[in-house]
Amino acid sequence: MAGGGGGGGDGEPEFQIAPMIDVLLVLLVFFVMITSAEVLKVDKNIVLPVSPNAKPKETEMAPHEMAVNLRHDVSSNKGVLVLDDRVFDNWNDVIPIIKDKLSRDDKLRVVVRGDAFVPAGEIQRVMDLIGQAGIADIAFAASNK
Repeated sequence: MAGGGGGGGDGEPEFQIAPMIDVLLVLLVFFVMITSAEVLKVDKNIVLPVSPNAKPKETEMAPHEMAVNLRHDVSSNKGVLVLDDRVFDNWNDVIPIIKDKLSRDDKLRVVVRGDAFVPAGEIQRVMDLIGQAGIADIAFAASNK
């Protein structure tokens, strides 16, 4: 009589490691792709201000957040507005972009990632633009280290 399945004659099934490795590789690729989408939002040229009272990011709001980066231009001592890896010379051009995202997500929160060396007036200008776009929920990124 022909036996099926495992290789041993005692009827014990063998542990197949190849399918388990396939599943783990699929999970690894999935998590790498999700993580890289979040990392793309972070501007490496920005040094965040340090605040010992900075709270951790709210994970439930993460899908509703939009990052607005404000770099410091040392030569002019002004802010450089960056949104989705695009530098804006005319800051008013971001208003329709933010309005469009707000029309697709009514829980939209704008996170201002301002460089620690950007003058406060530049942060105020960005806040004004965000307000003109109809956003009431504004957060500021800071480091607690």
